[in-house]
Amino acid sequence: MFNRSRKVTCPHCQGDNFWKGDPAPTDQLVCRYCQSVVTTYDDYIHAFIRLEAARMLAQFMETDSECDLAMLKYALSQQDSIGPRHVSRSCEKMQAN
Repeated sequence: MFNRSRKVTCPHCQGDNFWKGDPAPTDQLVCRYCQSVVTTYDDYIHAFIRLEAARMLAQFMETDSECDLAMLKYALSQQDSIGPRHVSRSCEKMQAN
């Protein structure tokens, strides 16, 4: 990953710029179109990590309400106590149908 070019859009002129090689954390990316400073490599990496973490959290936060309702109905229909293993099997059965 560190030796691949990475595209960064300039906030001033919207031009595409690229990190090449393995820059140091304090290296600045200067826009090749308007010659303004776009960002430092350290800031770029921190922003990339924040965006990736937010994307992954959003992916796992999405719920499947149909599956949740099926699990709840199954749990409420059982007279004896059930473990999580039985509930997840119920959800798998409901998704297969």
